[in-house]
Amino acid sequence: MASVNKTQEQSGDDTVVEVEFTVSDPQYPLVALSAETSCVVELIQLLPRSNGSYTVFQRVTGCPVEQVLSILESYDKLEACVVSETDTDAVLEVRIDEDGNFFTISLTDAGAIPTELSSRDGTARIVAEIPAIYSASTVIEEFQAAYPAVEIVARRQKDYSVSLFRQQELYESLLSALTPRQHEALFLAYMSGFYDWPRKATGEELAAEMDVSPPTFHEHRRSAEQTLLSVVFET
Repeated sequence: MASVNKTQEQSGDDTVVEVEFTVSDPQYPLVALSAETSCVVELIQLLPRSNGSYTVFQRVTGCPVEQVLSILESYDKLEACVVSETDTDAVLEVRIDEDGNFFTISLTDAGAIPTELSSRDGTARIVAEIPAIYSASTVIEEFQAAYPAVEIVARRQKDYSVSLFRQQELYESLLSALTPRQHEALFLAYMSGFYDWPRKATGEELAAEMDVSPPTFHEHRRSAEQTLLSVVFET
């Protein structure tokens, strides 16, 4: 974990350092996807799982989803499936083994807050915000040590009228109230169009995606909804 800048911590500084990286090494799946196809890939959500692995939801635009799945199948530590698909894009659920590497995981471990991760034309773009309590130089060094092929292309300071930590704490307080399976069920339902009318996915289909029975899926989903509502409306 990156070292804490005590001076900034004591001042309560609401500034962050925004850093932008690029990488074009096709050994990374995100880069390979846009290098080998005409697609654009964007990170939607990163969800840690209880066994140390991660579930990543990505939106892919501009190429047949079968072509994307074929590329991802060549990576041993990845398992991908289609969550939803339209004429223009598809949302994929990619499961990463606990030994697998992912840019966002390394940034978070270093103390940064990733805000964007996308790939097009064989180049991945990574944007992260480093809160004032951390040494930006140390975070950047740790990240580049983990990914030597990554290049830093921009570094700038930003001010927030509302503390970045308050925003992050609100988000984390909501998520911490959910179990990983509740989070997954709720997010999967939202991304798959379960809450649309008419529904684009059934509970049975989403249960199959999670490899659980339909009653179990609905129990996770309902529990997640009840928990979030109790956090929002509790007085």
